[in-house]
Amino acid sequence: MSRDVAIGLEFKHDIDFVDILDRLARAGWELLREEDAIWYMTDYDWKHLPLDGLAEAKRDMRTSYEAGAAVGITTRLPDGETFANVLFHEARTSVSLIPLLDYRTIAHMPEFVDLGWYLERFLASCRDLPIVRTKASDQR
Repeated sequence: MSRDVAIGLEFKHDIDFVDILDRLARAGWELLREEDAIWYMTDYDWKHLPLDGLAEAKRDMRTSYEAGAAVGITTRLPDGETFANVLFHEARTSVSLIPLLDYRTIAHMPEFVDLGWYLERFLASCRDLPIVRTKASDQR
């Protein structure tokens, strides 16, 4: 059985993925998947580099993004325990946060992902951008 959990933000105009990544980093998000590796995506192809490869990953992502492809990167949220993929779509006006398998759940209802917790942390870095829609879903 698969489960799809996603948070989406849609903006009034195009956004640049580096702006969002910089905002997340300033808020304490780490652009890594493991203690020694960065995982990133260009045109739905996941790649990994050592931690010192962030500039290279951003250049590779930029090339794909400018060519109209989706890009993404795995992040560790500021709690230090929770991971999520941040995906930037081809349309450039939306971004998705895809929590990874060890979901943060609602304490007294652990069968439900705490979508509000994820949304609050994601919005905190983007709240001054022209957001026109938010969406959160947990499909089982």
